[in-house]
Amino acid sequence: MSVPVDSVVDELAMSHGARQPLSGKELIGRYHGSLVSFLRQRLRIADDAADVAQEAYIRMMQYEGSREVQSPSSLLFRVAINIANDLGRSEQVRHAADHCPVDDLDIDSGLATPERHLAAAQDLDVLYLTIQQLPPKCQQVFLLSRVHCMTYPQIAKHCGISVKMVEKHISHALAVCMAKVSD
Repeated sequence: MSVPVDSVVDELAMSHGARQPLSGKELIGRYHGSLVSFLRQRLRIADDAADVAQEAYIRMMQYEGSREVQSPSSLLFRVAINIANDLGRSEQVRHAADHCPVDDLDIDSGLATPERHLAAAQDLDVLYLTIQQLPPKCQQVFLLSRVHCMTYPQIAKHCGISVKMVEKHISHALAVCMAKVSD
């Protein structure tokens, strides 16, 4: 069975005998323990209780010295309840429970690590050496294709060979390069 919030606030206020205006320090000193305990029961995250209580004390400062406040303790608890409700709504909107800490994630900056940079440079050196070791005609066909971006028919015409022979030279060059770099 759920107990109405207003009756809990009134009961707490009456049990502490709050009928005269209290200063901010007296209010905090007298009700801090019961307010934090009350908030811990209401909030999903118990550690938020102290933060909500702190915010309630700050908001209560605008009423300090006011003679219009009949029950400062009731007002304090009502303000704290409103803050707790606002916190719950804002967490719902942000889906705070679905968030995960960024510290545990491995985030790629998009830049190569020094190790990967060195490995790539070494692979490139091996690739250059491998291309230089290809048979002259195979090397020429491969460079025309990859460096000069010529089509197979253009290469065939330029070198005076068939398109089929261009395909064979390219396939051979790629196979040799892949084998050397993968080692």
